[in-house]
Amino acid sequence: MEELIMAKKNEDKKEMEKMPAAEKHDFIAIRPAADVTDEYDGMEISFELPGVSAENVELEVKNRLLTLKAQSTLHRRGMPILYKRAFYLSDAVDSDNITAKISDGILTLFLPKSESAKTHKITVEE
Repeated sequence: MEELIMAKKNEDKKEMEKMPAAEKHDFIAIRPAADVTDEYDGMEISFELPGVSAENVELEVKNRLLTLKAQSTLHRRGMPILYKRAFYLSDAVDSDNITAKISDGILTLFLPKSESAKTHKITVEE
């Protein structure tokens, strides 16, 4: 089994050497898992991003696509870690009022519901 792993590593190394410089990466890209919680007034999404601080997080909404990029201070196999994740947002999300905070390597986003998407009580008259 160990020989197969080493052979595969050697194959991968040879393939990397054949790649044009533009295709080689100087980082390890990871798609972090997302923990999504639906709340009355919006949605909360949490990501585990070890070694990431607020200044190394980039969040962007463009054409209803929410994109997360975060650079970690930790390394894997001698290379820095880059976290990347993207979500399409429904019209029910008020994308202008999304908030984000990071604490102890946990990034938490709050995506508020738009007014039209919130539950409204309807009174019945006699």
